[in-house]
Amino acid sequence: MAGGRGSRLGGVEKPLLNICGRKIIERITSIAYKLSPNVSVAVSKHTPKTRKWCLENNISIIETPGEGYPKDIGYILEKTSTPILFLPADTPFLTLDSLRYFVEKALSIDTGIVTLIVSKQCFPQQLSSPNPSPIGISLFKNKHGYWANIVMCRFPDLLDIDTPGELEYARRLCRHEVSWR
Repeated sequence: MAGGRGSRLGGVEKPLLNICGRKIIERITSIAYKLSPNVSVAVSKHTPKTRKWCLENNISIIETPGEGYPKDIGYILEKTSTPILFLPADTPFLTLDSLRYFVEKALSIDTGIVTLIVSKQCFPQQLSSPNPSPIGISLFKNKHGYWANIVMCRFPDLLDIDTPGELEYARRLCRHEVSWR
């Protein structure tokens, strides 16, 4: 999912942010290809540079209306078949191990839809919020049915970049100016 407005970061295309010497979209697509040969990046009118990058790198794209994350997921589900794994393009430290763990757990749950919820208690205090929240990783085994959540605590693997503070924190992690665990 790479079609958001990036409004909390002043309209920047988050997938193209360079974190630790690599664009976030490069990291996410690399991990996705290790799970499946069928990878597409969802872009919108809000992410023309991301669209261009995908086309230059021979990565399939899905043009979404760009009406927000839930609506764009619904749009994609109308146009594709399941199962489908949604990954956000603003998680620069996502690891294959964390993603595989989520997918294995999700497949073991008898529901059609499973979302990863990040326990904010495992994050450094300056990034924590009082409530666990989804970061955009969801497995749709089918398009309808019961929904379940898996709560995970992995840092910095599940750090998503939404605010200037989170972006600066991620860049400090690259420079090892803050503790990773």
